[in-house]
Amino acid sequence: MATPHSRQPLRLMEVFRTVFYTPIYVSVAGGFLDSEGLDVTFTTCPPEFGQVHRALIQGAADISGSGIMRSIITLDMGAETVPAHVAKINARDGFFVLGRQPQDQFQWQALKGATVIPVGFSPMPWASFQFALRNNGVEPGELKLIPGLTLDEALSAFRRGEGDFIHLPQPAAEQLIASGAAHLAVALGPANGHIAYSSFAATNRFLDQNPDIVHRFIRGYARALNWLSDNDPAAVGQAIAPFFPGVDSELITKSVARYKSQETWPRDPQLEEPEYQNLQEILIAAGMVQERQPYNKVVRPEFARDALK
Repeated sequence: MATPHSRQPLRLMEVFRTVFYTPIYVSVAGGFLDSEGLDVTFTTCPPEFGQVHRALIQGAADISGSGIMRSIITLDMGAETVPAHVAKINARDGFFVLGRQPQDQFQWQALKGATVIPVGFSPMPWASFQFALRNNGVEPGELKLIPGLTLDEALSAFRRGEGDFIHLPQPAAEQLIASGAAHLAVALGPANGHIAYSSFAATNRFLDQNPDIVHRFIRGYARALNWLSDNDPAAVGQAIAPFFPGVDSELITKSVARYKSQETWPRDPQLEEPEYQNLQEILIAAGMVQERQPYNKVVRPEFARDALK
């Protein structure tokens, strides 16, 4: 436990606001980082950066949640170094495919020839969706896409009657289901298994210059994951509801319950190589990278290992 006189500031950033990132909100709101002597300033990535890696590199944040695919893609394009990942946030895909008709026994073949609105604000969810399609006998080219929409635009288009299926995170998926406008077709988390989907990243310079802060962060975050694992959806939903002021609290709890039931969130923050390699398979299959990048060039596992001794 950190002593009061040794408190340190920490600028923590998220990519966007979603129940998928519940481990971040629990660690902030639950006092787990504060108890490690960290004075956290928590923000969502401003639009001018485009992506959190730019925010990290330009010094706008110390640690950020991030899709590990950003580092892999950047290395594949020829970069020498990229922000390194130190702790796991999500262990599965957190997106859902919803359809207009009830899907008592969803058949992947129903997507052939269907008009689908995919997630348009990040390339990783669509890459993961493509991987699931191919693994279930459907070529992505067999879908008719309405691409490039923001989350709000996608929801508006679907409500206007565009598309047969829509691809969403939580709580948007739960909100659309509750409105009666859509029904759950398939959850992509169980479909694609355990992958290193989202994790905390920082520049190597920050990690090397501030190991004590990083260790404190990981220790606090590890306790937050334990709390998240040990508590029921109602308690978790109540804890994170303030992060979603415009959303019915019951839908937050339902979102949490759905994520917990498919083991979306890890109990252990350590980001292991098998999950990393599973993610690379998805990126290669989607044509987003040409070759595998070394685990130790993207992940700094020693920070979590040392912090949790």
